[in-house]
Amino acid sequence: MSKEPKYVPIFRGRQQEFEVLKSFDFGKRIYPCIEIIKELDRLPPKPRKGAKKPAVPKPTKKFEEVYLPLIQNLTAEKVFVDLPVHLSTRKNMVDVTLDFLQTVVGNRKTRTSYMKKFESLASKVIPVISTYYGRTGEANSITLQANDLRTSFGILAFRTFPESFHRDILQIESILTKKDYVIMDWEDTLLDRSDEEQTVIIEKLLTLKCNIIIHRNAVPKEMTNVSLIHTRVIDRIDNSLLDKYKDFSGQGFSDYSGIKKDEINKGGAVSPGFIYYDAVNNQFYGYKSDVKKLSEFETTIVPAVISSAATTRMNTHALDYLGTANIGWGIIQRIHRREEPGGSAGKFKRIGMEHYLHCMKTRISNGDFD
Repeated sequence: MSKEPKYVPIFRGRQQEFEVLKSFDFGKRIYPCIEIIKELDRLPPKPRKGAKKPAVPKPTKKFEEVYLPLIQNLTAEKVFVDLPVHLSTRKNMVDVTLDFLQTVVGNRKTRTSYMKKFESLASKVIPVISTYYGRTGEANSITLQANDLRTSFGILAFRTFPESFHRDILQIESILTKKDYVIMDWEDTLLDRSDEEQTVIIEKLLTLKCNIIIHRNAVPKEMTNVSLIHTRVIDRIDNSLLDKYKDFSGQGFSDYSGIKKDEINKGGAVSPGFIYYDAVNNQFYGYKSDVKKLSEFETTIVPAVISSAATTRMNTHALDYLGTANIGWGIIQRIHRREEPGGSAGKFKRIGMEHYLHCMKTRISNGDFD
């Protein structure tokens, strides 16, 4: 088994996450995972008021024209690609995602045909396979997908979850190769080595002759910007996976790149807030304003981050957490100097991800997780 990768950050196809994918140098020991949640990068333009609406809007690009160049140009050794079968559809979901999940992801054969669009990048792409049992009732869907994709891709990944693990593993262990990956996705589960049900899964994972990645969502899904206490540690964020993944049979760990797992819902009200990672203490701090104006990112949040104890700790640490290679920190500094506008929630999502990824890469390079 290879020692690579140590970290698998997951990106869920939003615009700012694409920007991070394009700008970040993942190096040799970080393999990003892209969850593709829409067919196109942009919707066709809406017709002007009164104009005749075309019967079938022409898309701006084809699926492969969007994602093949993106993955080809990523600075990463390998890239996991997932069309997330586990992502449930909801009425308040963004329309393009809802349509993609229903028409492409919801059908196993269609999903596989879309995965095969990446076969020209087979040396870089690792397709992610998950069960369809909970979605369509198909009993052997993991094996069928693996058989269809194995001829095109030398390495496969199998993503499984606590509620389906014991059923999934019967198929997975019969088709695994040493080069393959199992991504054990604990979702929001509090990791507890003394828990009997978790222990059974851990012990089974130990018997597998492949690479194992342990995933957990560090940021709870119910957390909102409104609930943040300005400048205070966010106790509800549990990032202990960094210390626990080996105890859970993992060679590497995974999360949503330092941010909350995006539920792909339609937009809500403006609520300026920012989650800032302290790499020294492995904690997250919250910054927010009660004034519902985007300008508060520039006038309240950025100055508080700049002057924070977390920033001081990272600036004075032996490791280069806030150096010039940290793209997120560079954006914060430019906003502070009024060299770049900062009134955008999306931009601060990118800042948080860039900063967190840089800190993870710095710690990996330092051998913290070896």
